[in-house]
Amino acid sequence: ALAACGSSSSQGNDTSNKKLQTASTTSSSMQDNGSATDDSTVAQVGTFETRAPAKDVASSQSALFIAEGDKGVEVIKIGYHDRLDKELITTIKGINASQVSLSEDQKKLYVTNRQGSVNEYDISDIHAPRHTRLLAPGTIRKHPVSQNGIYEYLPKQESGMVVYDISNPSHKERVSTFHEVPVYALALVDQDTKALAASGTKGVSLLDLADHEHIHKVASFPMEDKTLGISINTKSGLLFVANGDKGIKVFNLNIFMDDLR
Repeated sequence: ALAACGSSSSQGNDTSNKKLQTASTTSSSMQDNGSATDDSTVAQVGTFETRAPAKDVASSQSALFIAEGDKGVEVIKIGYHDRLDKELITTIKGINASQVSLSEDQKKLYVTNRQGSVNEYDISDIHAPRHTRLLAPGTIRKHPVSQNGIYEYLPKQESGMVVYDISNPSHKERVSTFHEVPVYALALVDQDTKALAASGTKGVSLLDLADHEHIHKVASFPMEDKTLGISINTKSGLLFVANGDKGIKVFNLNIFMDDLR
């Protein structure tokens, strides 16, 4: 369920440049096929609150974009050295944002609203996102494609995920369906042999993609609230998880993966 907004004139930007610094590390136990361990505290480098429940997250090399329902989209800068720094760059208002994704060149932001329509923004100037056009529902779908360009992974929320072979552009072929856990969003890891999935009330799931016809869950990481979005910043090595009322959880990706394995 995604949604659209009105005319571009209603899309205002709030450029109050407030800086917030939060770095609370919370312990949460890992679950590996049912067995819990509690050595996962080092994986989480911080958490920060959002103005409304965090519904989705997308990260570019320079910023983080958070869909916050009727509060719009927060655009923030993240710094991480010995602590996590969050600096608000701007806010995109006038849209009920349920999903965010970026173009490949990271110059366009796509915001899906509650009705499923997609608003496109020019973000070449990150401080002043400019609404460029409104696209029909389904025009931009947030789904990863394998690096070799063969497989497309389509999240189906509570229904799991569908995997397609897209090597022949004129004939997209369904390879398999996956129903073991919900999949709201997906990030590919380990040279596309695995994926981290935002699995709603099931937290974050680690999926094995080695055999595309028999994808299975390897482990899961429980979260405090419904997990609806996930994004990886390869430059910083950070994993961002949209965790509803609990805001955004930030993890060191390598440690998180080691714990899950």
